[in-house]
Amino acid sequence: MKYLQFMILVGAALLMNVACADINKAAAIPDYPADKLSDAAWVIHGPREFPNPENQGFMNNPGIVLTSAGVVIVDPGATLQSGEMVLRVLKTISDKPVVAVFNTHIHGDHWLGNQAMVAAWPKVKIYAHPEMILEARNGAADTWVDLMDTMTKGASKGTVAVLPNTEINNGDTIKIGDTHFRIYHNGQAHTKTDIMIEVVEEQLMFLGDNVTYQRIPRMGDGSFRGNFEAIDIALASKAKLWVPGHGPSGDVAIVRSYRDYLNGVYQAAKHAFNNNMDSSEVRAIAEKNTAAFKGWNGYKDEIGRHGVQAYAEVEAAEF
Repeated sequence: MKYLQFMILVGAALLMNVACADINKAAAIPDYPADKLSDAAWVIHGPREFPNPENQGFMNNPGIVLTSAGVVIVDPGATLQSGEMVLRVLKTISDKPVVAVFNTHIHGDHWLGNQAMVAAWPKVKIYAHPEMILEARNGAADTWVDLMDTMTKGASKGTVAVLPNTEINNGDTIKIGDTHFRIYHNGQAHTKTDIMIEVVEEQLMFLGDNVTYQRIPRMGDGSFRGNFEAIDIALASKAKLWVPGHGPSGDVAIVRSYRDYLNGVYQAAKHAFNNNMDSSEVRAIAEKNTAAFKGWNGYKDEIGRHGVQAYAEVEAAEF
């Protein structure tokens, strides 16, 4: 009888632990489809809105690349729940282990899913530029965890920051099994931490937020001039398939389209500066130059800020 009572108590304790775990973790997000881009590459295209309770923080484009040594994940998402979803979707594609993860830049909507990768594969290498790792250690990681919790109204609960553990730099080529991953970094572009990743054998480029499509990103950490340079470097590669940080993947038109947007804003700023206009007057000119992009998510929120930032860059270039 005492043994039976003991087992009942043990069972109750286990149930209580499960309940506590559920309390400390938000609900799973639904599975999104993986779109096949090539024989070895898939992308899970997320919603294009900013993180919110409806999308539960998932809004980037996690990539899946199969190699002879295992699976490589690019940008596993914004939350623990996003990363877990990526792993569930991966099981429908391959039963190989995840052997490497790449994080394209410091913005947490792309990399806080690292937590799920390490929970499933504790020894996995997570690659990122040294500047990203430094910024994350210096407080950006915690800031992004808090931001995601606020923007999703708790739908990211349970997420903790798991930082990249392996540095990579411009010009590095990482060989994983039979596949080569070539790294591009040109200083400050969308941020100071960006890498673009060319999957050489697939003629495919993961652009991070150096290029977005049908979505206008924030540029407060970036540089218009640096972003032009990053895009031009990408265009000089042999890539034929392009994965933006947000929005649909496709051919080179995606890359050129976003460059056109940036150029439209920058030329508006140059016109205003050269005609002794104030930075607040850039917006009206930029809206004319970028009329083709008015339907993109985030346009109304960002066009004014982008105009002011571009004006400051034009002004700085003159002195």
